[in-house]
Amino acid sequence: MDRAEDRSEVSVVGRGTRIEGTVVAAGSLRVEGEVKGKITAEGEVSLTPQGRVEANIRATSITLAGQVKGNLTAKGDISLPAESRLDGNIRAHNADVGGVVQGNIVVKGRIHLGPRARVEGDIASETLAIAEGAVFKGRSIMGEEARRVEETTQGEETALPAERITATSVNRPSRSQAGPPPGE
Repeated sequence: MDRAEDRSEVSVVGRGTRIEGTVVAAGSLRVEGEVKGKITAEGEVSLTPQGRVEANIRATSITLAGQVKGNLTAKGDISLPAESRLDGNIRAHNADVGGVVQGNIVVKGRIHLGPRARVEGDIASETLAIAEGAVFKGRSIMGEEARRVEETTQGEETALPAERITATSVNRPSRSQAGPPPGE
């Protein structure tokens, strides 16, 4: 079997299955059960809402719908839907966060925080988009300084050097709901 065929295969850790140790997948991996240890995949790693992982994950791309304690590293993109929770750091090309992240995020490109996202940690990226309703407590580093952070922290866990900011996006009533501005 050649490498291209290996990457198209999907290994599954099914519901009710618990694995402790190192999991290596030549293709993609879907986790519906529990994994404790380390995960490495040549393809995508996806975690269902029922899945639970205590492991560092390295893959081409990662999609988490469950709960993870550990660091995520992807050559491509990382996606955390609204119901996901990560206690650990993210390193990827791009990231789309809709759930909870407690840890630092370093991406080469764009990070998007969705309306239900809650991030407590520092973010280094080329571009940062925060949707209305998202909560971000940490420091943001962008542009050239973010590229330096990405290069110097490759493979390391680090505190990111920047001013601490807290950003909370809240729903504001529209002008018709709030009444006229003072003085009108």
